[in-house]
Order: sequence, then C-alpha cells, then structure tokens
Amino acid sequence: MKILVVICLFALIFSIPNPCFSQKQVEISGVKYILHSVSKSETVFSLCQKYKVSQKDILQANPGLSGVLKAGTTVKIPVVTVTPEPKKQEQVTQAQPAAEEEYYYHKVVSKQTLVTIAKQYGITANDLIRNNPELTNGIVVGQVLKIPVSITKAEAQKASEMSENQTKQMDVSEYSVHPVVSGETLYSLEQRYGVSHDDMLKFNPLLVNGLKTGMKLKIPAKSAASQVVPVPASNDVVLSKYKVEKGETLFSLAARFGVDVTEIKKANPSLFSRSLETGEIIFIPQQSANSIRPEASQASGAIEINSEPPQNCDPINAKKQKYKAALLLPLYLAGNENLGPTSIDKALLLGKISITKPVVVNPADTTVVLSGVNIDQKALGFLEFYEGALIALDSLQRKGMNVELYVFDVSNQKMINALVQMDEFRDMNLIIGPVYPELQGTVASFAAKNRIPMISPLASTGNFEQNNSWFFKVNPTREYQIEQTALYAAEDLRDKNFILLQLSGNSTSADAQLAKLCKEKLAVSSKKTLFHEYNLPQQGINSLKPLLAESAENIFIIPTDNEAQVSVAVTNLTALAEHYNIVLLGTQALPKLKSIQTENYHRVRLRYLSPYFIDYNRPQVRRFVGLYRQNYSAEPTQFSFQGFDVTYYFLNALYLYGRDFRNCLADYPMELTQMNFNFEKVAPLGGFTNHSLFVTGYERNFDVLNLGVFGRHSLDQKK
Repeated sequence: MKILVVICLFALIFSIPNPCFSQKQVEISGVKYILHSVSKSETVFSLCQKYKVSQKDILQANPGLSGVLKAGTTVKIPVVTVTPEPKKQEQVTQAQPAAEEEYYYHKVVSKQTLVTIAKQYGITANDLIRNNPELTNGIVVGQVLKIPVSITKAEAQKASEMSENQTKQMDVSEYSVHPVVSGETLYSLEQRYGVSHDDMLKFNPLLVNGLKTGMKLKIPAKSAASQVVPVPASNDVVLSKYKVEKGETLFSLAARFGVDVTEIKKANPSLFSRSLETGEIIFIPQQSANSIRPEASQASGAIEINSEPPQNCDPINAKKQKYKAALLLPLYLAGNENLGPTSIDKALLLGKISITKPVVVNPADTTVVLSGVNIDQKALGFLEFYEGALIALDSLQRKGMNVELYVFDVSNQKMINALVQMDEFRDMNLIIGPVYPELQGTVASFAAKNRIPMISPLASTGNFEQNNSWFFKVNPTREYQIEQTALYAAEDLRDKNFILLQLSGNSTSADAQLAKLCKEKLAVSSKKTLFHEYNLPQQGINSLKPLLAESAENIFIIPTDNEAQVSVAVTNLTALAEHYNIVLLGTQALPKLKSIQTENYHRVRLRYLSPYFIDYNRPQVRRFVGLYRQNYSAEPTQFSFQGFDVTYYFLNALYLYGRDFRNCLADYPMELTQMNFNFEKVAPLGGFTNHSLFVTGYERNFDVLNLGVFGRHSLDQKK
C-alpha cells in the first residue's frame, strides 16, 4: 500500500477523475445503466448533479434509496439519451418544478435543534417544517432532513436586501452601540447619553418589550461620542472616528490601520466584551491613519483571510519562493499496519495513495459488483481535516503561493521511523502532524534538528513545546482552559452572586477543578464577591431561593462530571431560571452530555471557554461552507474547519516570512473560520502554545454567541 500523495498547485485538489469513482456500464432488461460506487458523504442530489439526471430517474432505478447514501453501495444511474424524442422533451418541460426537487440532505446529530439547523443553512424553522412535515412530532437524532436549495439561496438574497434596506432606512452612520449590563435601566441610559425617550425607542424598537441584560442598544453618535473618554496613551495618541463597514472585524481593522487589536479596544472599552456592529462609530488611534489601505484583495474562487505583515518582520519576496509542506495523518490504509522496517522503502513512501479495492466479478451473475472505498472508520475525521486543508491550499495557491503538499499515512511508529530517514523529508519547510502525541516525539526531534516548524494540529496533551523552539501546539491544554475560565469568573464576573453546588463525584474532573480554582481566585480578586456553597441533594431546591439575588446575575458552578447529577442540577436550575437571572458556568464538556436537552442550557444561559467557535453568519465561514458543499457534497465538520484554519494560518506565515516565522506571530492577526490563534512562547528555549479562547454563551432566545476572546494575553492587556 502506498503512503504518500503529492499535490502540486491545485490540479489534483478537486479533480473529478478519481479511482474512487469507478464506473461500469451494464444493460439490465434492455435499459443501460452506469453502476456508480458511492463514496463518503455522497447524496442522491450530488449524483443528480454529477450525471445530469433527475432525482426521480435515480429513485425509479433504485427503489428504496434514501437521500443519504451509505459508502460502498452501488447505485444504478440511467444512461441519458443524447437526442431525446420531442414527446419526452415536453414531459421534461411540464415536470419542471425541478428547482423544488433540489435539496441538501442534513443528518441530525446530538444537541442540534430546529433553530440551530435553520441558522446553519440561512433559512427559517418554518421552512424546515414545511419541507419536512414529520418535524411537527419533534426532531430526532439520526433523522435526515431535506434542506431546499432554492430557498437557501433565496433567503440569503433576501437577508442581504433586508440588511441593505434597514441600513438605508436608519442612518446607521449616526449611532454607536452600548451593550446593556446588569443593573442598568432605560432611564439611567437616557440620562447618561442625553437621549430622549422617543429617540431611544426610535433607534431600538425592541425596547417596547423592556430592557434586558445583554441587549445591544443603538445610541445616536453625537450622544455616544460625548460619553466616550479615550484612554490616555503614553505618547498622547489622538483618536479619529471610523464607521464600521459590513464584514469588518477587529482583526481586519487592526491590520488595515497598522495598530494592535488591544489599542482599538482601549479606545473603545465596550469592545472588550462584545464584537463590532456594522454601522457603528468607533475610535481608531490616529497615529496610524496614514497606513489605511482601502483596497481589499479578493481572490476569485478562494477564501480571503484578512492578514497583514507584522511591522517588526520583513516579508520576503514570496513569489520567487517554492515551498514544500508535509501533512502527517493516520489514514489507516489497508496493509500499512503490518509493514516492517525492511518492507518500507523510498519508492513506497513516494508513491501515490490508493484507497480503492479492485472490481470483483461474481461468476454466478452477469452483474458487476463494485466494492467501494476502503476507508477505516477511525480515519473519517482525519480525512475531513484533509479536505479542509485542501481548500486552504487552493486559496493560497490562487493568492500566488507556490507550494507542494505531501500527505503521509502515519498510523504507527514504524512508518514514522522510515519517514524521518528520507532525504526528501529534510527538504520540507513545514510539518503538520502527527496527530497523536505518542507518535510526535521522533518527528519533533527531527524538526528541531533540521530547523523545520512542526505543528501539533489537534492534541492538547504532550509537552514537546517545553524544550523545542520549533514546536507549535494549536489546542490549549485542559489545565490552561480551566485556569482561564476561573480567571474569567474572577475578572469579568467578580461582582456577581456565585453558588457552588456541593455534589459528590470525581474530584479530579475538569468541573471539580474549575470549582476549586474559581473559589480561590474569587476570594483574592474581590472582597465584595458573594460565594455560597450549597448541598442540593440534601437541602433541596426551595431552601436555595434565599441565597439568590433577585436583581443581579446568579452564577452557578456544578463541580462534577457525573452525568446523572449534572442532569438533576440543570433541571432544577431550569425551574429557577423562570424567576431568577441564572447563569451556569462550566466547561466545554457540558454540551456533550447526551441526556441533557440543549434547550435547558439556553434557559440557564450556559457559559464556557473553548478554543472553537463557528459563527455561520460570518463571510469567511459561509464561503468555506459553500466551497466544501460544492467540492465534497457534504457538510463540513469541526475537523474540516480545523484542517482549513491550521493549514491556512501556517502556510500563509510561511508564504509571508519564510521558514523561520516564529518571531513574527505575535503581531500576525488573522480571523479564521473556527479558531483564533495567539501563540506565546512557553519557555526561553521552548516552543509555542495557542493561548486564545472564546467565551461561548447560550442565550434564552436560543442563540449561541461568541461573547469575546479571552486568554492569558488578553488578561495581561486588561491589567
């Protein structure tokens, strides 16, 4: 079995001719068919597009076929007649509400709701129900839903037009944004900004339903400007006003104006706790006003990520450089697990990967049986990572980067031992992988010796960054995430009312450690903090009510990973949330508990820190999802987004600064699809770890929001 595929430019990236799609024409009962072997993630809709036939024709030829196909099955595709008879042409014309037959097929996974699925595709929950009447009985994990293609496109166009119309109706250049915090009233805000009650209602129609914590109020710009007190800078920097355009982010503005994200936040303190709003007026340090670059490069057919060279790093003449990058993934290809050191040679390593079995002919039947793709189930997530990496590679090649990507199947130590002995491997300019920490040691030593940047793309364990200055760990450790969540509580929630529920369970679990750290840090950060410990199983829910604050937020911590106990606690908190302002602070493990309905997390307003957050409303995400659907006829997973982010970020750094980009990353802002990278050196002679986390918030209106970026670097800036 071969172990490597070379991808040069983008000729092979999305090529249709592939051994995976082996075809055979047969004639059954006088009708000619193409026998198509289904590959991973193919659907009836994608086959219709591929072979230019209708969904009705495929279903008639294959009775009982469902929208989501199982990999390896054989589907009969009717051979389309080149010159159809006039009578048939009329039938085709008559039958053409064909647009209504075009669907994406979505398989429901755990924790998904009608609202989250609708938001993912840019349609409404009513559209889902209208096309899937069975949803009136509830949504079920594993259920396959039809997503109308025509509606998704129409909704996207409608949303764009509505956004533009709203912008025209209300002069958005005349307002700023104020996030409502606990304790504020409408009267106090009107007094603070000098805005009349009528004007406040005019700019914020939702106020007729009352003021709520977390609302983002539009404040007339003249009033808001009189209230913004710029943070004095050591060099007396003057601030200038700037109106935020659609799609702009803090990262893109920082790169555009040549300032640090933190400097913009200091000039606009509310941005420490929220994102930018299109149309709002913010202040930009005027020291860099001359560096404005209004032209934004757009690579046709690719994803454009905003990034600018750091001022203390000189970009190289990238177009004259040619790069080689290695991607080391456990693909578990058949036969590789039995290879010994003597059976692995250079020719085998440099051969192209083949993941198909030969056609098997059954002598007892004239029908040809196609066996399908030979893919180990353990490799599916890594193949999705690979697919995301290919989209990143294509985007950078369209941008002008000359790069070859080498993909190795490294499922065991024997393969790695053979790989690092190759002279060709020393020519790599970047190594992404291996995935598993137990296989990283040999490659890490090789990378350090040969001065090649090595990326750990998925694992948060392993400590190779401690003494290897060429090692980058993408995912922060569990201990770091717990520490930062406790610091978040101490820094951003310290004046709230905290209740620690005393429950039995594993004292070494992440949630138990979080509770302990929160208690310690809150005791130090503020003497005003109210911190209660309450035994829910012994004392019951009613005795808890006297401890609750009626007007302030009540922050609950559940210090156990016992799913049954967490379920009982969340159920009780859900009942309390009908009458009190409840917030549940926990870890990213909570939403993964299968017995707890996602709706309950929304009612108790769950908060946790995580290195991942996917906002399907952001242009980069929508562009990536569109390209992924177009090229793979499937929905991207978290692995797909991760493959894109890691590959794009590090290849782009290589493109800008060459092999040794290590000291350029501190001022290398880039907003990706699901991660935010902030790499910091862990030791004087050590490597780098990502220290950026998102604060994820579940809201009562069933939104899941990114409440801002939090991490060691951001804390140092606040202090």
